[in-house]
Amino acid sequence: MVKTGRAWYPFLLLVRHPVAIVLVGLVVLFSLLYPQRFLTTLNLTTILKQFVTLVLFALGPSMVVVTGSLDLSYVGIWMLGGVLVWLLTPVLGLFAICVFPLLGLGTGFLVGVVHARGKVPSFILTLCLLVVYWGLTAALSGGYSRTVKGYEFITASLVPCIPTAFLWSLPLIGAAIYLMVRTRVGLYLYAIGSNEEGAKLAGIPVEKYKILAFTLSGLFTGLGTIVLFQHLGGSVPVELNLKNVVWPLVAIVLGGTPLVGGSGGPQRTLLGALTFSVFYRGLYLSLLHPEILQLLVGILLIVSIIVGARGLRGVEIT
Repeated sequence: MVKTGRAWYPFLLLVRHPVAIVLVGLVVLFSLLYPQRFLTTLNLTTILKQFVTLVLFALGPSMVVVTGSLDLSYVGIWMLGGVLVWLLTPVLGLFAICVFPLLGLGTGFLVGVVHARGKVPSFILTLCLLVVYWGLTAALSGGYSRTVKGYEFITASLVPCIPTAFLWSLPLIGAAIYLMVRTRVGLYLYAIGSNEEGAKLAGIPVEKYKILAFTLSGLFTGLGTIVLFQHLGGSVPVELNLKNVVWPLVAIVLGGTPLVGGSGGPQRTLLGALTFSVFYRGLYLSLLHPEILQLLVGILLIVSIIVGARGLRGVEIT
């Protein structure tokens, strides 16, 4: 591979992450359209809050998407885990919050085994599991939203104007990126997504690493949901809100992780989540009807999937 000079690095970085150009363009556009409202402390804090929600939901599943599969169980883990925390807090106290990573780990491992060894399509499998978890949540909560007290310290303000949930998310983001970019696990997951048959011929235990991908997805979702639970109000939702399912997928695909797998990952999901947050917040300031906002989000997802399906995988920078 031809080495490139330092002067070309910013250009190649933009080529590799074209969503960065979109992000800069959106910031400039909305700053010009709404100069008194967009670049305000309140609006930037709101963007960060939405960014945290998207990232913590999408971080784990983006590892699965790299392999060419799909994990939609993240909202189910949040919902069922929340009602379990509500039930267990009187018994375990604050340690009840640990149910999130345990539930995520168990869910991810179960899904991985059924998908890899049972050859069940991951989309259908995790979608069905999401519905089952939704039903269990409604049944265990009696059909009513429940609020859990005692975990307010998780999101208590530490730095002015910066959501504490954002600070908690940084170690998880760093761990996910390191795992995918700097370890053999990440290398094998990319290889499986690029060419599964080739990975088998190269001696990679494909089934084992597919199970590991879903297990890691569940674990990162569970750890992130410890923060998300209080970040989203500390309440147990009983209604399935589709935007919580769709928006993280938009962030993953928009960031440059194609659903066919083989490239992308958590590092690109960060850009996708931030771009989507800026996009949605800018449209919100335009006072569009909620129905129009949802329509535009749907169009954005379709466009992102089409672009990703064309195999825009970026260029390697050395």
